[in-house]
Amino acid sequence: MKSTRFLLYAIVAILAISLCLVANAQQQAPKGDQQKETIKEEVTGWRIKDFKPYVKAIQELEKLSKEYSDNLLKLAIDEYSTGIDILEDMENDVNKLIETNQKNKNLHEQWYWQEIDRREQEKRQIAMMKFEAKTKAVTYFTRAINHIDEITFEEVRKDPKFVNFQIRLYQAYVSTQYDLYNLKPCIPILERYIEINDQTKNDVWAYKYLSSCYGYMEGVLLKYKQGTEQEQLQYKQKKNLYMLRAAELQYGIESPQYKHLREIVSKDEKKSEKINEFK
Repeated sequence: MKSTRFLLYAIVAILAISLCLVANAQQQAPKGDQQKETIKEEVTGWRIKDFKPYVKAIQELEKLSKEYSDNLLKLAIDEYSTGIDILEDMENDVNKLIETNQKNKNLHEQWYWQEIDRREQEKRQIAMMKFEAKTKAVTYFTRAINHIDEITFEEVRKDPKFVNFQIRLYQAYVSTQYDLYNLKPCIPILERYIEINDQTKNDVWAYKYLSSCYGYMEGVLLKYKQGTEQEQLQYKQKKNLYMLRAAELQYGIESPQYKHLREIVSKDEKKSEKINEFK
């Protein structure tokens, strides 16, 4: 009898110990997704930080992501900021130089021609400072434009912050290129500029720059006898169109300034028609 009871107690003890071991094992074992994540972390060995797709189609897919577009926009802003800093530093240096030149007594100058020569030399020095700074700045503005041209994610392109930055960037690029007498590259950027929104479509300065750029191109073709007559006529027509648009925005279509300019444009177009008829 005693041996039977002892055997039963032993069996119960073994069962209890087994149940405890199973419960402990279940608590320590990862469940479902946790187990999958653990396995995933253990087996992956991809080093994808510097991965660059060889297949062009995959490259294009990556460019459609918001992250890619955000990175491009950041690069563009950095390039733009560098260009602006160069221009601002140049302006500060020019102002300091002008102030210094005005304070100089120049007592060694005995003749008027010496004063004229000094002033011309100062002008050349300032012009060179401006040329070098604006040439450098244009390089950064061009890089910035190239970066935003690569942005294809619509959510980024429609963001007001992106639009405002694009406007400032185009304005800085055009005004700086124009000062360097690089007028031809300004035309496509200005054409894109006026199509951004209603604000740019009614920006009088855009049309002033456009009319000047097309007038310059017309003059180049006539002076050096380049291009076809059709190209010359196209430049003339666009010059006149944008010139009138600038006058309309600045003075109004009923203003004497606009009417006077309209007469000049009409004479210019009639002159072109007579030349073409004669030929």
